[in-house]
Amino acid sequence: MYKPILLLLAGVGLACNNPINPQSKIKDKFNEKAAELKHEHIYDMPKELEEISGISFINDSLVTAIEDENGILYFYSLKEKKIVRELKFGDIGDYEDLTVVGKDIYIINSSGVIYQIKNFESSKPVTKIINTPLSKKNDIESIAYQPKNNRLLIGVKGRNLDKSEENKQIYAFDLTSLQLDTKSVYALEVKEIEKYFKGDAIEETSKKFLKALGNQNISKVFHTSSLTVDPNNGDILMLSSLNNILAILSESGDLKKVYIVDGKDFRQPEGVAFSPNGKLYISNESGGKDSGNIIEMKYAN
Repeated sequence: MYKPILLLLAGVGLACNNPINPQSKIKDKFNEKAAELKHEHIYDMPKELEEISGISFINDSLVTAIEDENGILYFYSLKEKKIVRELKFGDIGDYEDLTVVGKDIYIINSSGVIYQIKNFESSKPVTKIINTPLSKKNDIESIAYQPKNNRLLIGVKGRNLDKSEENKQIYAFDLTSLQLDTKSVYALEVKEIEKYFKGDAIEETSKKFLKALGNQNISKVFHTSSLTVDPNNGDILMLSSLNNILAILSESGDLKKVYIVDGKDFRQPEGVAFSPNGKLYISNESGGKDSGNIIEMKYAN
């Protein structure tokens, strides 16, 4: 959908110590303090996961993943480089993201319906369907576990629950009450994103993107495709397949950093997750060619 370039952009006057892209053609002109950081490994996905739309980790080498059409949970071994287990949890549907919480897995579809798979490692796991106040209008594509508050974070791609569109809100789903708080707990403001994309060098390489920023419409700039929480410091990472943006929020909700992750291997970034040992991974749909993949990033918070 969007041509990748694997490019890091850091904010004007803001030092970025963890750039994801070592190949930026404008990096030296834009921020001389930007350091290089390459991705480690690329895992090409089998045919079943061409349309991989979300990932989460069971352990450091075992990934659980979904694709956006079939209600099947795939368990992929990074060591063996193959699917080692499949678990059917639902019918055909628009499944978007998932997260592992202890012995349970939570999957969300684009209408905000949550599928709770209890005791997924057992021979007979139980799937419970949980409806939320979210709907297709909100166009949900992301869910993540926030251990500190024992809650799920759910990000909006479309319209917020309060019908606003000037930011991208994140809502909390309490795992004790199994209820969604309809008041957002985080919000990504387009004006904050814009601060990271100014200057002639940027304009020449991303005119289409800056035009969207000039419209002050975050729906044309950022679509929340996936969320994850950094196990080391509690940062919330928001991934957008539109414009290939990775935004980093602090645990308190402040925007800390903005990256563009691009390049031929970042065809359509749809999933982001940390392994238990703190390594960051981004999954990409095939984009109509090649295969889907999971990419290990050399990321430091």
